[in-house]
Order: sequence, then structure tokens, then C-alpha cells
Amino acid sequence: MRTPVSSWLGTAVIILLIAGLFTGSWLLLSLILPIITLIAISAILSAPELDIVVSRDVGARRLPEGEVIEVHIDLENMGSRVSLLEVYDVLPGDMSVEEGSNHFVTRLAANETVHLRYRVKCGRKGKYRIGPTVLRSWSLLRTSYNERIFPSLDVVTVIPKGEDIRRLKISPRRTRMWFGQIRSRRSGIGTDFWGIKEYHAGDELRKINWKASARLDKLFCNQYEGERSGDAIIVLDARKESDVGLAQRSTVESGIRAAVSVAAKILETRNRVGLIIQRDVLDWVYPGYGRKQLFRIVNALVQVRPGGRWPFEHVTWVVSRFFPMHSQIIMITPLIDKKAVDCVVNLCARGHDILIISPSPLEAVESEGLPQRVAHVTLRMERENVIRRLRRYASVVDWDTSRPLAAAMRVVGPYPGRR
Repeated sequence: MRTPVSSWLGTAVIILLIAGLFTGSWLLLSLILPIITLIAISAILSAPELDIVVSRDVGARRLPEGEVIEVHIDLENMGSRVSLLEVYDVLPGDMSVEEGSNHFVTRLAANETVHLRYRVKCGRKGKYRIGPTVLRSWSLLRTSYNERIFPSLDVVTVIPKGEDIRRLKISPRRTRMWFGQIRSRRSGIGTDFWGIKEYHAGDELRKINWKASARLDKLFCNQYEGERSGDAIIVLDARKESDVGLAQRSTVESGIRAAVSVAAKILETRNRVGLIIQRDVLDWVYPGYGRKQLFRIVNALVQVRPGGRWPFEHVTWVVSRFFPMHSQIIMITPLIDKKAVDCVVNLCARGHDILIISPSPLEAVESEGLPQRVAHVTLRMERENVIRRLRRYASVVDWDTSRPLAAAMRVVGPYPGRR
């Protein structure tokens, strides 16, 4: 391929020729000769053809936000010598180069292999494609080049980074028949003492209470409080109207991090967790156990972008038809939509315990100037009124996203109070 340099040389020849003939100046005509010579030499020394094998290794393909990955590129020249080779590895916009560069200029001898490396930092969550790799071999006079594009793409999944809330006690109040770590308030299989009962054939000998049996002259055995599991449903409000603030600090992004943190904590205690995402479409992940369920939830949250205007009534409809009854519902919403109160009342009437984690939209934006400060105070008063109404039916966490989530959730006990 020709470059602008060759076009400029050709244009210069035409201009000098016209000027020399028009003025009759042999000096101008004589200047054409070295330019023509330069064009001839550039045609002889044209850019070599590329016969190069490119391989890329990105290491980890799944990592949290803000982590750094190291990209390795190997170039193996199977053809003739390339005196000037330009290499450009295409990166997505949310990845920034931390060390080295994804744009190299090097040379390759015949049958030579060159190893290149650079480090990139992953920005927002999502799935990103690194590549393709563009190679260009330039002629010595920069008048031509040959280009090849290697469409090798490496997909890197950047997952939302949760917070450490392991010391908090978040668990559903109502339990199911499956074993877990929640005290069921009835006798069963567990570790905490519940009471004693008269021994019957088939009871385990190791549960016999010998002191009580000796005192009452009859065999008695211990009973323990059963430990079972429950169901929790995380409802994430990711609608367009609920997205306040800049990209990384917005209420939706903070809500996604809170959803990952809460799901990991509840699954760690052997409970089932489901997910409902309210955005341009209404997505959900049915409740499940273990690390596979956390993987499903994180995969569903990776692609979440704010959008849509689904009303809260649809959440009530989905919960009542596709999720277990009497589950604990954890709503993550900035409470901008005043209809949230009606939704909470309807869910409570259906027998659900509600915990609301509300990333504050007031701390996500800065207020400068007197009008903005007055509006900020007014919105804060409205928000406090909404939270006061919701606390009649649910536990509400007013979360300033500049502080850790664990600090804001210390007010939440292991069992929501009975209402």
C-alpha cells in the first residue's frame, strides 16, 4: 500500500514540471530528477511481504475490577527480513495500559522470534475482547507498507468486585426442610442445646443425658435446635432513572457490588439465593446453592447496564409466580421511585421479610452553589420521609457509598424483626 509520502512526491514532480515549463526555468526542471530517483528507489525497496505467526497469551480470563493482567505476544517470522515492523494490539476503551505499550516498533530477521509484553488494568465490569493484532511492515523511505490483521481475539471477563461482609449475619428468618446453618427454632439436627426428652428405642446413645437419667431414674436424651437453610431473593434496581452519579461511583454500580457481596455471604451460610434484575428487560436467576450459583449470579451481573423503565409491580408479579413463598427479599435500590413503598407493602402482605439496601444518590453527586445545596437538602428530606415510611414494613439500610457496606449494615440483625 502507498503512503501519503509517495503521493506528496508525485505531487511535487507535477508541480515542478508545470512551473518549469510555464517559466522556462531549467533549474526547476532539474529538481525533478532527484525526486524521480527517490521514487524509483522506493519502488525497488518496497515493504516486504509479511509471513509472521502471531500468538497471544493473556493469562487470567476472569478477574475482578481494578486488577492488572499481563499480555504476552510472540511474533515468529517465517519469511524474509523485516527491517521496520509496527505492531498494534487493539484494546477496548475500558482497559488502560499500566506498564509497557500495546504499540511496538521492532525489526525481525528471517526465522527470528520476538517476545513482547505489556500490562493492562481492567476498568468497569463486563466482557472485553483483546485484539485483533495489526502488523505493518514499512519500506525504508516510508513510501509504502504491507499490512496484515490477525483476528485472534481473547475474551476477558471483568467481574464486579464485592466487599468483605463476612462478619455480618445475613440469613433468612424462615427456614426450609434442607439442612443449613440457620437456627430453625425447633428441635432437629444441630449443635445448640434445645432440651431433653424421654429416651425411646432408636435414639442415639451418644445423646443420652446421663446426669438427668441418674437423677430421675429414667433414661433421657438431649435435643438440639435444628439448623436449616432458607431462601433469599436479591432484587437489583438497575433502571435508567435509578442510575445517579459517574460511571464507577453510580448508584447502579454500587448496587451491583452490594448484590455480589450479599449473595456471597448468604451462599456461604448454605442458604439458597436467587436474583432479579430490573432494567430494560426483567432477568432473574432461580435460587440455588453453592459456588455454582454464585458463578451464575455474577455472570448475570457482569453485563448489567442501566436502562429500561420497568415498574416495581412487575417485581411483585415475578416473585409471586416463579420464586418460593415466604422468602426473604433483599431489595437494592436508591429509592428514587416513590412506588417502592407500595411494592414493599404488597410483598410483606404475601409473607416475605424485606431488607432494603439503598445506595444514597445524594452522595453520588456533588452539590456546588446555593441552588444546588438547597435542592440537595430538599431531596434529603424527601428521602428520609420515604425511608421512615418503609421502616414500618422492612429493615432499611441507608448506605453512603463512600463508606464500606459492612459499616452501614451493622444495624441489620440475623433475623428481621417480626411485624
